[in-house]
This record gives sequence, C-alpha cells and structure tokens, in this order.
Amino acid sequence: MTRSRQGKFCGGQPPLGLMRDPEDKGHLIRDPETAPVIRKIYDMALDGWGCMRIAKQLMDDKVPITRVKSNTECDVNYYSWGSARISHILRNPFYKGAHLVCRTHQKGIRSNTYDIIPREDWEIIEDCHEAIISPEEWEQVQEIIDRRPTIMKGNSCPFYNLFHGIIYCETCGKSMQVRYEKVGRTGKNRFTGEQREPIDKAYYICQTYNRLGKNACTSHKIEARDLYNLVLKDIQELAKTALKDADAFYQRLSSRMERRYLLDASQTQKECQRLESRNREIDEVFLSLYTDKAKGILTEQRFMKLTATLEQEQEANQKRLQDLLLMMRHSDEQENEVRTFIKEIRYYAAIKELDEVVLNRLISKILVGEVKKIDGQKVQEVRIVYNFVGEIPEITE
Repeated sequence: MTRSRQGKFCGGQPPLGLMRDPEDKGHLIRDPETAPVIRKIYDMALDGWGCMRIAKQLMDDKVPITRVKSNTECDVNYYSWGSARISHILRNPFYKGAHLVCRTHQKGIRSNTYDIIPREDWEIIEDCHEAIISPEEWEQVQEIIDRRPTIMKGNSCPFYNLFHGIIYCETCGKSMQVRYEKVGRTGKNRFTGEQREPIDKAYYICQTYNRLGKNACTSHKIEARDLYNLVLKDIQELAKTALKDADAFYQRLSSRMERRYLLDASQTQKECQRLESRNREIDEVFLSLYTDKAKGILTEQRFMKLTATLEQEQEANQKRLQDLLLMMRHSDEQENEVRTFIKEIRYYAAIKELDEVVLNRLISKILVGEVKKIDGQKVQEVRIVYNFVGEIPEITE
C-alpha cells in the first residue's frame, strides 16, 4: 500500500495499453503495440459513441482484447469486446498518467471478502507515468459518460436522438426527453405536401413535466427540427467568424472569460509575495517565542495564547494563497482553452449537417427555456454552452 501511494504499480498485469518499464518494474510506460487501441477507444468516446457501439466497432475491426497471441481455439473470444470492458477502460485513470491505489477494501485481516470502493472515493495519485490520454480529454470523456441518460422504454421513436445527454430544461435542470407524434398523424407537410422526415415528427419536453405534471414544471416543448436548425446555424456562424479572423475571435472570447477568472496580474503577484513574506515572519516569531519560553522569559500560558493567534493568521494566509494560485492557474489555462475551442470550431467551418461527433466535440450542454408570450408572439430562449469557453454572446456592433 505504501509503494502504491508513492505512484508505484504493484499489481500483476498492467492495464491494456501500458507495460512495465524494463528499468523500473514499479513504473509504467506506453505499450507501443496496444496504446493505439486505447487512443482509438477514447477518440470514439469523445465523438459521442456509446460503450456497446465502440465494442461492436472493435469486433468488426478484429482488434484483439489482450496482448496474447491469437492461436486460440476460438477466434471469436479473442475479439469479444463488451460494453462493460469498454466502460472499465474509459473510467480508468491510469490512461491519463495517474495511479489508482486500490478499487477494493478487505473487510478483515483474515477475511476473504472485499468491499468495492465507490468511484467517487477512489484514491488517485496524479502524474505517475506517461499518459496515453491527456487529463483534459479524460475528464471530458467522464462528463460525456455521466451526462448520457438511461435508455427510456415505451417510446418507439424512429428519430435518432442526436442531442441525448446534452439537452436540459433551464428551469428545473432535468434532461429533456424526446417524444414522437402519435400514430395516425399524416406523414406529409400540410402546407407543402412534402413527405416529412422522422425529425419533423419529433419534439423535446421537460422530464419533470412529463413525470410530475404542470405543477412541478412546464413542458418547455421545442420541435426537434427547430432545435437542429438553431444549433447548426450557431455553429456555422461561429465557425465562419473564427475562420475569417481567428485573432479577433480569440480576443472576443478571452475578454469575456477574463471576467470569470482573471484579476490584475501584477496586484495578484504582489499579494502572493506579501502573504509568503508574512508567513516567513510568523515562522521566525514562532522560533523567537519558543526560545523565550525555554529561557523562562515567557510563561506557558502566554506562549500558548500568542502562538494560537499566530497560527490562525498563518492558516488564513495559506488559504488565501491557495485561492490566488488557483485563480492564476485558471488564468494561465484560459489561453489554451480558447485556442483549443477555436481549433475545433474552425474544423467545422464547412459543416452542412449535425451528427454526434460535432455535438460532443463542441457542445457541453443546451439549456431550453420556457415558452413565453411577448407582444402576442411566442418566444423561447435556447442557450448553448460550448466546451472550454461556455456560452458565447452574440456580436454587438
């Protein structure tokens, strides 16, 4: 356990994609043969693929599930990926360069039974070995998995729900559910006479409203086609702006994010230096007080009273220092986050239609507001929260 907490790998077979360092058996390095498989699995997850879909693709591509040779009696077992195995890989912090101390806890010294440690209670040591997946990508995959809703029964809908896991009711915060027109409705547009596609018959409503009724929340109903067109148009406009003048677009995003993270850099640095200097002074005062107490100049009671006050001040200074360093780190990360988003959005400049890859690469969540009447017209606000940069306000000339 001690070596494990030092970031040393003490298990048997390392996770797929990693291997023991020949020069240090407790240190892991990338396995050049299987690391690309892990990279491929995470890329598919970042594109919004579910675990079963990833498993089927790996089986179709005949990607082996282990490092062992394929001279088995049944080749099917050699390629038999499953959704549970994919989920295990996508949840494994080893792939971001971290070390997981243990997944189970032995009930007693002589007991052969173990308790499974919940994922939220895992003890993880960061930066222990070379990562296959960047920490940012690993966290993004966790968010994609966490926001994926459970499969709903009793909703036979031929429309493939592109927005699953990213569309939410702005009022109650619950996910929006897709619904389909009742059987018997005409398949043609009554105005144009054209045949309607499944998306033209689908709509989204609030999960809370659907379960508990109008006293809990309102429907927040939005047509699937309207949502599709709105999101597609927003992405197209942002992509054109980023492609036309990336520097101006960067300044626009940065200036908005500054209000979220940044302080005056020089003032922040000065305050950090002042707090560090004061803490060093307190350390010197501690030493002086201890010397006076040892010589009998200071009573025990007086010593305890003075040191208690100084300890409180030093703890408050240390907390403030941590807060300032966190703000400064956010400030340093801001440029990378904005540049990453611009790179992603520019890639989709010529986009003509939406798919899961586009939505999961660019969008964190979509918040659908309540339908309101303003001057006799129905109005509904839809807020798109993008990965890395959050909401992007419209350009005001």
